Amino acid sequence: MKPCPAIPLTIIKASDILKDSMLKIESLNSSEHNETTGEQLLLTEIKEIPTLVYPFLQQTGLACLAGSSDAGKSSILRQLAITIVTGENNFLGFPVNAKHRSVIYVSTEDLERETAYLLSRQSQRYKPEFLKGLRFVFDIENLFDELDKRLSNKPADLVIIDCFADAYGGDLKDTQRIRTYLHPFQELAQKHQCLILFLHHTGKRTENFEPSKNNLLSGQGFEAKMRLVIELRADLLNPLHRHLCIVKGNYLPASFKKESYVLQFDEQNFVFSNTGERIPFELLVKQTDTDNSKAKYEQAKELKEQNYNYEQIANAIGYNSKGSVSKLFEKAKKNGWDNSVSSSVSKGNEGNG
Repeated sequence: MKPCPAIPLTIIKASDILKDSMLKIESLNSSEHNETTGEQLLLTEIKEIPTLVYPFLQQTGLACLAGSSDAGKSSILRQLAITIVTGENNFLGFPVNAKHRSVIYVSTEDLERETAYLLSRQSQRYKPEFLKGLRFVFDIENLFDELDKRLSNKPADLVIIDCFADAYGGDLKDTQRIRTYLHPFQELAQKHQCLILFLHHTGKRTENFEPSKNNLLSGQGFEAKMRLVIELRADLLNPLHRHLCIVKGNYLPASFKKESYVLQFDEQNFVFSNTGERIPFELLVKQTDTDNSKAKYEQAKELKEQNYNYEQIANAIGYNSKGSVSKLFEKAKKNGWDNSVSSSVSKGNEGNG
């Protein structure tokens, strides 16, 4: 079959349009005042925020992973680093888009010997040469200049600073000083087109509250500079489960910020896997908490008595999975909302959906 003669004409026309657009951008960039205009931004034709891990970890800027001391924050960040540098195409089931397959990991708590041990446990699947793109920094003196130098010599997709409090070294209550400290890192991320991810801690007894950006130590001064905040917390009942909770995401819809992603922790290899289950934040609270979850339980119980299965109950009360309903009944039993709730009730129709 002969090629359609209209196709080359279409290609030439498209290339002319692209060339014209690029000339306009160059012209705007070379303007006397070096302004950025709305015309220039629209010509870039960016339709969505570029991500390093789709859909939540953006490619550039500042982000944070926070949690209590026993949640496994460093382990999950090392796992992320290993995923990127080894060229894996997904992290916990989420697509990875790494350009350089390179990560700089600043470790202030685990030194070389401890890191070597932990890394060997987490990367047993790979030969050592697969991790040559993972570059560690153990000395945090003049950290900003050191990172700028390393990124200039060799670009990276991600810089992990573990942890913020050590790198900052100042008063965590000094909001203005924290913002001043973080601003150069924001510019550094923009300059080198990478993501800088800080490991941080949550406050004491914040497990008594729902996952929230307000649980972070240092409060609003730190959180306000982050485009993304993730809280990692341990499950109240299963010691091998963790909850990955997106508590702030400037570019994400609200549906991502209402329920956790339930992770399974492998104690032997210090790695996480995604169970595929999601749990509403209100069910992760340690204390007997909200009237809202109790009201949800009353509604779920009534539906169960009408022979609804767990999947149907989940749809009716606004949960995303039948596992969330099971968790709700477990919480009801623990809090004594209904003495008739037993393990047989919580399992009853779970598998019938």
